[in-house]
Amino acid sequence: MSVPIRVVVGASLCLLAGMAVAVELPSNLPKRKPGLWEMQAGGAAAAHGATKMCIDAATDQAMYQMGAKMSGAMCSKMDFKVNGNAVVTDSVCQMPTQSGTVTLTSHSDTRFDGDTSYQVTSHMKYSPAFMGKTESDTTSGGHWISACAAGQKPGDIIMPNGMVMNINAMMKH
Repeated sequence: MSVPIRVVVGASLCLLAGMAVAVELPSNLPKRKPGLWEMQAGGAAAAHGATKMCIDAATDQAMYQMGAKMSGAMCSKMDFKVNGNAVVTDSVCQMPTQSGTVTLTSHSDTRFDGDTSYQVTSHMKYSPAFMGKTESDTTSGGHWISACAAGQKPGDIIMPNGMVMNINAMMKH
């Protein structure tokens, strides 16, 4: 997988995981409408275009749970609050990098517009600096497009270059 594709996949998964970073998921967590979603990542990944994903209720829940498991292993602090259509997350996590461990302190605010769109704003601090930065701000979001196309399976991720992979299959490995 090329570096740009890995950046887009990683950013998309991190953004989705960022919405679900509590170890125990609250019952009032907003749900996304089943179907085909278009997700636009902010920052460096934005230059590569939007990613699309076919989801159903089980895949949406599995992605939240994947985020919870990832955060439980990497984060020493996790404050996760759901208030109506808003999900606010404050965390302190250890991120392994090629040059050593970086402490990532983040604040994310995810706002849902019903079950058909969401917008995420995040502020992150890195210690020590990561890729030359000590702080970064990102915005991202997603919106429902339509029912999944014929032949698409829940979990199918369609990359900007047309490559397709299935997150459900990836989570099983």
